[in-house]
Amino acid sequence: MLIDTHAHISCEAMKNVKETVLNNLSDDGVGLIVCPSYDFKTCSSTLDVVKQNERVFGALGIHPSEEAVYNNSMKDYISQNLNCEKIVAVGEIGLDYHYQNVIPKRQQNIMIEQMEIAKENKLPIIFHVRDAFDDFFNILSENKNLVEYGGVVHCFLGDKNNAKIALDLGLNISVTGAVTYPKNTSTHEAVKYIPLDRIMLETDSPYLAPQPVRGKMCIPQYVLYVNDFVAELKNINSNIVEEQTTKNALQFFYKMGKIWKNQ
Repeated sequence: MLIDTHAHISCEAMKNVKETVLNNLSDDGVGLIVCPSYDFKTCSSTLDVVKQNERVFGALGIHPSEEAVYNNSMKDYISQNLNCEKIVAVGEIGLDYHYQNVIPKRQQNIMIEQMEIAKENKLPIIFHVRDAFDDFFNILSENKNLVEYGGVVHCFLGDKNNAKIALDLGLNISVTGAVTYPKNTSTHEAVKYIPLDRIMLETDSPYLAPQPVRGKMCIPQYVLYVNDFVAELKNINSNIVEEQTTKNALQFFYKMGKIWKNQ
């Protein structure tokens, strides 16, 4: 069984394919999905979708590029809904300096506030980091106590040095279909370096379809391509990658692991 640890199945772009994707999960070898949020609308739709399908779990949080919607009311909304049985993490949160007119300090403050929420609720954190590794690592170094229940750098596209620092800080690393792109050679070297027991797999659906299906809408079933590519990079059997990354995900998202174990 494969687990897609980051798929935006509740977003508007997947509205017309969501039902088909979810109905075919077990047949396509994807056992479970973690559906993260990035703004108020997706927090709400994530809460809905996790109640509708036993194979979907969720995370609540505000993406750094959506910082304009973050206020005390939004903070309270997230906090109040984290007690939902199938909400298994806070996320995705973090730093994104890719676009113009970014206010780094505001992003940093919002990230730290949501890290505090995660600790208060004893939940792991899904981190988004884009063009901001230096500040991200500084914040993590200064606030290690806020990641007591674990953290993962999702959609990792850094190099071996970035991976080493993340691992040294106790973080896990998750890779998407973007890792299959030929241009991302530095990330290929990083994946070779990362111990298999610290890696998780994801699609970031509906984005970043893997190289063999590039140009199509990305769906959770495409996590198989990510699994196979990681196996190729590490020169090991793809079944070993599947078994270990699934184990990693069930341990990291411990609420999901407990629920699935009892089903």
